[in-house]
Amino acid sequence: MTETLAARSLRVVGGAAALAWVALALNTAGAWPLAGFAVAAVVLGAVWAAAPASRGIVRGLMAPPRAVFVGVCAAAAAALSWWTVGRAMLGQPLSIDSAAYVLQARALAHGHFGVAPPHPVQAFGDHFLLEGPDGRLYGIFPPGWPLALAPFVAIGWPMLAGPAVAVLLVLAQAALGRAMGEAAGDEEAGELAMRASLLLSLASVGRALETADLLSHAFVGALAAFAMAGAIAPRPGWRRAVLTGACVGWVLASRYLDGVVLVAAVAGVLVWRRTTWRTLAWAGAGAAPFLLLALLEQHAATGSWLAPTQTVYFARSDWPPTCHRLGFGPDIGCTVEHPGPTARLGGDGYGLDDALAVTRDRAGALGEDLVGWPPLLLAAFVPVAVGASAVDAVALAFVLALTLAYALFYYGNPMFFGARHLFPLGPFVWLLVARAAAVPREARARGAGIAAILATAVWCVRAPWSERAAGAASFQSLRSDLRRSMAAAHVDQGIVRTGDLAAFLAAFDPVVDDDARLPALDDGSGLVELRRAHPALPLWISFAHDQLGKSYVGAPPQGVQVELERSWPTFVRPAGLATKQEPQPGASGGTVLLLSHATPGAGVAIPFETAVAGTYALRVDGFRGPDGGDYALDLDGEPLPPWAGYAPAAEPAHGAKVTRDLTAGRHVLLARCTGRDAASTGYDARLDALVGEVAAVAPPPPQP
Repeated sequence: MTETLAARSLRVVGGAAALAWVALALNTAGAWPLAGFAVAAVVLGAVWAAAPASRGIVRGLMAPPRAVFVGVCAAAAAALSWWTVGRAMLGQPLSIDSAAYVLQARALAHGHFGVAPPHPVQAFGDHFLLEGPDGRLYGIFPPGWPLALAPFVAIGWPMLAGPAVAVLLVLAQAALGRAMGEAAGDEEAGELAMRASLLLSLASVGRALETADLLSHAFVGALAAFAMAGAIAPRPGWRRAVLTGACVGWVLASRYLDGVVLVAAVAGVLVWRRTTWRTLAWAGAGAAPFLLLALLEQHAATGSWLAPTQTVYFARSDWPPTCHRLGFGPDIGCTVEHPGPTARLGGDGYGLDDALAVTRDRAGALGEDLVGWPPLLLAAFVPVAVGASAVDAVALAFVLALTLAYALFYYGNPMFFGARHLFPLGPFVWLLVARAAAVPREARARGAGIAAILATAVWCVRAPWSERAAGAASFQSLRSDLRRSMAAAHVDQGIVRTGDLAAFLAAFDPVVDDDARLPALDDGSGLVELRRAHPALPLWISFAHDQLGKSYVGAPPQGVQVELERSWPTFVRPAGLATKQEPQPGASGGTVLLLSHATPGAGVAIPFETAVAGTYALRVDGFRGPDGGDYALDLDGEPLPPWAGYAPAAEPAHGAKVTRDLTAGRHVLLARCTGRDAASTGYDARLDALVGEVAAVAPPPPQP
């Protein structure tokens, strides 16, 4: 009676979850390829009618030894990922996120969490870089995925990590499928579903893009599948507990939200199975090194054991300071990092209605990412709603929990990647969809179901593959891999200018290059202070298709020109106001440092470095306007002439000059809001550059 009640309860839960998913993710029926319905119906009917064919599908899938079948699928997954690396990615990271991961992996390969930037530091800061208390530059992401990426960076083949993770995904999915079959008491059906799910996963466009671009989601999906396999598999032991804990800990050290959801899911399974305290202790021991790794990285980057690097970074770089936190409220939504999505949230910030819309978009895109056709995801609910399997309910609970957990994050689906935040669900979804075909006992029905699922996915995935791979290739076509182009051009020394942030992040390696090769972001003013600091280095310019051109320019004139916006966001320390690099026609670097959302008393510290010591007549250049405020300026503890930011119309402005002695090296400009003109509408400031004309230059230090 108890088992019957439990089975009925599972069916009710599975059916309710399926209906909720329809309401949530499948309410844009106009976007479904209608051919999917026809393909599914025709293939299902045809294979069912041809009984020998349907039974032959089952026999064919089960014929190869497991190791051979899994090995062939792993090789195919690696080949698809490598093909995507070469054809769509053109051999380099696609996103800024993945390039930042490469930089973090380089630091770890050199035995540290961060890198020591060359002089002057402001030439080497930008998005997703944070200056730590020790002066090193740190990537803002957790260290778990960079740790896995570091060996590939160390051997000079970072993009090889993608195919390696593609193989890992296959192995993890196979392990999870086998464990689910054993736990459900039907190893034959579990084996069949596992093999069908591996074939289904090979069609996924999301899988190819996620692995090829070196993002963390695919790696986390593999670890989550391994962890769940260890938790639900029979015959637990201390070795399995340690490995399960290590997988959970590594997920926590890679993606915090995914890790929290996985901890809850695995803990629930272990409690359900009445796991002993000793086994739980072994699992904790497995997780501990990765948790310690995350804490050490946070402390190195922020000076705090508990402050996540992303929290500190967005407090410096965006507005409101808490814009990136998870949850709801008017302070959610980063106006600098994601101005478009944030503007669509409305004046009340991120609310339940916005969460529903974002979750609907993600969940809808997940179907295209994983199986090519969103309605096919409904098959994932069949094992619970029809088969009433507890082990399938566990997998489905993880799928639903992670989907709902990401409702707390306001940012939706980015280009090319679809619902990448939910991609770690891939192994679970592929298995659940395939297990739907294994619910019937007859081989004929199983074969027909598997054929219909695979045929529908293959037919419908063609358009996403074509559109998204072509879009990625088009996006990459005007870019260059700096390390590859420097090697091809035999550039052993020089300053290599690029306007591509991702290319810079992926190439930046001051440990290997020292002060001989300096990839740097072009600030539009010729990187004057960088050239003054390294006058003997030739200047190269990066062009598309890995081409480099040598710039034949003379040495910059004596003086000081520090583009203040180049300290944003890596180095600035705002207090009570927002900072932003803002395009400004007529500015010396084409952009200014915009100070906004200020009130009297708010301020910002702007660290920078100068190249040549001397006595200079200094001034601060910027732009005045109708919303400008008044700011007190201070350089290294000594006041500068104040900045009056108001003008009836936007206009360039030069601050009053003051003569100062400057050493070569670190300085800090402080700007503090003191009020505004009575006619001004705000307290903003647009600061362009600290400019110094030579009064006297210190003699160079004696050569050893």
